[in-house]
Amino acid sequence: MTQSASTRLRQNRRLALALLLFAFALFLWAALERGRGPYAWLLAGSEAAMVGALADWFAVVALFRHPLGIPFPHTAILPRRRDRLAQRLAEFIRTHFLQEEAILRLIQRASFARGLGVWLRRPRNRAILAEQLQQLLYRALQLAQLEPLRQALGASLAAQLRSLDLSHWSAQLLQLLTEDGRHQALLSDAIARLDGWLQQENVQEELALQIEKLLQRAYPTLFSWLGVVIDPAQFSRNLARNLVRAAQESLSEIHQNPEHPKRQAFDRWLHESLQRLQQDPALQARIRIWQEELLAHPAARDYVYRVVGDLQRWLLADLRAADSRSRQLLLRGAAWFGTLLAKQPALRAAIDGYLEDSVRRLFPSLQARFTHHIEETILAWPLADMIRVLEEGIGSDLQYIRINGTLVGLLLGLSIHALFLLLGQI
Repeated sequence: MTQSASTRLRQNRRLALALLLFAFALFLWAALERGRGPYAWLLAGSEAAMVGALADWFAVVALFRHPLGIPFPHTAILPRRRDRLAQRLAEFIRTHFLQEEAILRLIQRASFARGLGVWLRRPRNRAILAEQLQQLLYRALQLAQLEPLRQALGASLAAQLRSLDLSHWSAQLLQLLTEDGRHQALLSDAIARLDGWLQQENVQEELALQIEKLLQRAYPTLFSWLGVVIDPAQFSRNLARNLVRAAQESLSEIHQNPEHPKRQAFDRWLHESLQRLQQDPALQARIRIWQEELLAHPAARDYVYRVVGDLQRWLLADLRAADSRSRQLLLRGAAWFGTLLAKQPALRAAIDGYLEDSVRRLFPSLQARFTHHIEETILAWPLADMIRVLEEGIGSDLQYIRINGTLVGLLLGLSIHALFLLLGQI
């Protein structure tokens, strides 16, 4: 509660008390004069004013505590009825503020998707969103640096990999590759690339060197005799060039002839592999065993942890950088999504519809939880704090009851005295 509310409460209390003391002073003055003459009016009015002030003081105090600490019946109403107050307040909020149809009408009028699109089209708003997401991601990654969380993340990734059906996935990949002859196009591209690689002078030199080393290791005697007739290095280069030429001729035949036996063999192998992946339980079981062995291997587990660690470090460094690529990506993504919302009414309708469906689905549970939360919060509130807050909130106005009671009592006392005198004259 604000300081002004506390100050106003104290001021009104002092005013009510001052009026009571003033009425008591008038009563003493009239009593000392034995209530003779005009003092009879003063005595009657002051008595009634004091009665009214004390009665209303009792009523006001009885709301919050026991007057004078004495447990009179039906006093300290709010503390005694806190459970009922919490229940009634929670029910009131649920009934009047948490109606499902009212919330849905509010969502429909607001059109969340349209408002989001307008908001995202402003550069300043996109910058705010990107900055907040960047900070959130950075803090999450900082937390994930803790070793238990890193291990949990790595274990989760390994579990996801373990849950993959590699045989089914491989079969789908092969089926995709064989549709419309894509595998033959890929084979042609691979042949062309291999041919280009073999034509490179440095590749041929490397092949010649490897052939020379192989001959030296496998046939040292023959290689030494060969040196008498021809230079071994020159022999190896010539052999490498001949091997490359032979490989190029073979690859060229396969590349130019769509019906080449090698292409047909490749085609048969792919289709047989696809059928086995789809229908051979033994192969599927063997793939599953290979998958489990690979994931259980310490090197694979360490690799997963290293990948997670490297990704964390890269993202943290990028998020700290002045020219963060992640931030630029977030900005472009926000701008793209804002433009998409502006141009696609169907998308806006789908988002709003999903939001409405989510509210309909989740609202009963959220309504019950929110109501329960209000009730539990009130019940968990320290009693002294609750009384203080309530008294500061409404006690200032309640003090006017004491003030009015004093003034009304004074008027009633004078009126009753006048009536008494009038009746005495009859």
